Amino acid sequence: MTGWTRWAIALAVVALVVSATTPSFATSSSAATQWLSPEETAARRDALLKQMIARPNDLDLAFEYANLSSQAGDYEGAISTLERMLIYAPNTPRLQLELGVLYYRIGAYDVARNYFEQALANPNLPPDVAQQIKLYLQQLSLTADPPPFSATIFSAIRWESNANFGPGTQSVTLNGIDFTLDQQSVGREGWSALNIGTLHYSFDLKQGDKIEFDALAYSTAYFESALQDIDLDFFEMMLGPSFNMKRWGVDESRAFIYAIGDLAYLGYDPYFTAPGVGGRILSFAAERSVLDARLETRWRDFEDNSNLPTNSLRTGAQTRFGATYSYYLTPALVLTTQGYAQREDAKAGFYADWEVAFSAGFAWTFNNPLWADKYPWTFQWGAGAIHRDYDDPDPTINPLTPETDRVFWTARGFGAAGRGDLVLGTPGRVSRPGIEL
Repeated sequence: MTGWTRWAIALAVVALVVSATTPSFATSSSAATQWLSPEETAARRDALLKQMIARPNDLDLAFEYANLSSQAGDYEGAISTLERMLIYAPNTPRLQLELGVLYYRIGAYDVARNYFEQALANPNLPPDVAQQIKLYLQQLSLTADPPPFSATIFSAIRWESNANFGPGTQSVTLNGIDFTLDQQSVGREGWSALNIGTLHYSFDLKQGDKIEFDALAYSTAYFESALQDIDLDFFEMMLGPSFNMKRWGVDESRAFIYAIGDLAYLGYDPYFTAPGVGGRILSFAAERSVLDARLETRWRDFEDNSNLPTNSLRTGAQTRFGATYSYYLTPALVLTTQGYAQREDAKAGFYADWEVAFSAGFAWTFNNPLWADKYPWTFQWGAGAIHRDYDDPDPTINPLTPETDRVFWTARGFGAAGRGDLVLGTPGRVSRPGIEL
């Protein structure tokens, strides 16, 4: 649910786009040949075709011809060649793997899955081929079109050592003057109920285009009355079209344009409203990879209330670019890098800031030692940092120097899949805020 990356994420994005242009057949095939120029490829294919006519059951010739056809972008030609070879060599895992990869490349996911599953059912399947097939099946589960309607609910009981981010003691120094805070203003530990719900609906416009609707509800409620003024309720809705990017020559990717509506309550008082617009690219083009990049802007209108009489000074535009890149090392081990760069404007310069953040982590799924082949366990770990520079000094803290915030955090989680879509887990997070004046 979080999103963290820095400007350096652009390097990963560029690397992803470059790697996405490489045909997966050529890179994964055990019969891969040296890359040739288009003219050399055409000449070599013609020569191989003549040899194949003379020796129709030569598997090596067929693989080389199919590999060159894949390099030339003629996936259908490669497929027809390998499917003919299945007549001479039925139930050959190598053929089934390559056919699955080729059908995957042209978007025929059901046929690709069928070939992969046939190969996995072969008792003589080499372990390295089985590993490749599992990776593709994992990618297929990610690439396949999601159902038109889906919803999730996450609920947890959370404990925080400093729920209100207050100072550790009642004695503070502001502008060189010592102050004594009341007990309500210092940092307080506390328990809270955390609930997050999401909803997604898509309407198919044919030819791969859709109208997409997403909704998010976030609520945190503290059990102690002294902390209930920071209870937070946040609601967000997004609505707009998404487009199949194959029409622009980009496979297995979608582009989204959407309107945004946000509403937030703090301590059950209106906090802010925020209309906005956004754009998103979601791509599965690179093997074993998922890229999710977004650019969003909102106009946040904060409201004053009895607890926050100057809240409206925060009113202004918020613009964020963020990206998440996930790479599947194996079907069970996923590496993820996240981050964003953000600009927040405000009526008061000491509320306006630039912010960048970056994080990285992994998720490892493994067999349940208590129930073999059932209810797998997942361990997650991540760490990150947030850096924030404010435009102007805050006169109540230091009238000469703008504030700089830094937060370093680490998080871990453990989950066990239950029946159906139920997952039980124990998430945790530790953060160390730092402020420089």
